Amino acid sequence: MDKKKAEALKRAIKMEKEGKKFYLQSAGKAKSRLAKQLFRQLAREEDQHARKIEEVYQKLLAEGSLGQWVTGVNEPSRLEKVFQKSLVKKAVVQDSEIKALNFALGLEDKSIKLYEGLAEKTRVLPEKRFYLTLSQEERGHYLKIIDSIEYLTDPEEWNRMKGGANVDGG
Repeated sequence: MDKKKAEALKRAIKMEKEGKKFYLQSAGKAKSRLAKQLFRQLAREEDQHARKIEEVYQKLLAEGSLGQWVTGVNEPSRLEKVFQKSLVKKAVVQDSEIKALNFALGLEDKSIKLYEGLAEKTRVLPEKRFYLTLSQEERGHYLKIIDSIEYLTDPEEWNRMKGGANVDGG
């Protein structure tokens, strides 16, 4: 494995671990049930990413190639469950939670850009697929964080839009 690729993978592992740490700290400070559960689930998924990147790093180091397609890193995401109907009620939101969620958007965006950049730089299809898979999962996190911000700032509107109500009044 070339030096640039090794450094990029090490940087990716570090980013995932830093993300996990941030999400666990934010979960500990969160007052709303939704934010607390979202941060905990994001921490679990970042941990899974770090482990998978480490596994890929070791495989590339030892064998020089992945040898197989990586089509998913996380177990099926539990982020959807955070938004169960039982949670859709008037949220008590703290400014600190919204600030933490906005900071989390930046973390996820940074990860997306890193993985998309790595995908662009490789011509090895299994590696390209791995990086794009990571990017897609981080993009899913990004969207769930946006959902959380919308939910916490206006739960009735969020529920109306997510609940399948027709926007055209029909």
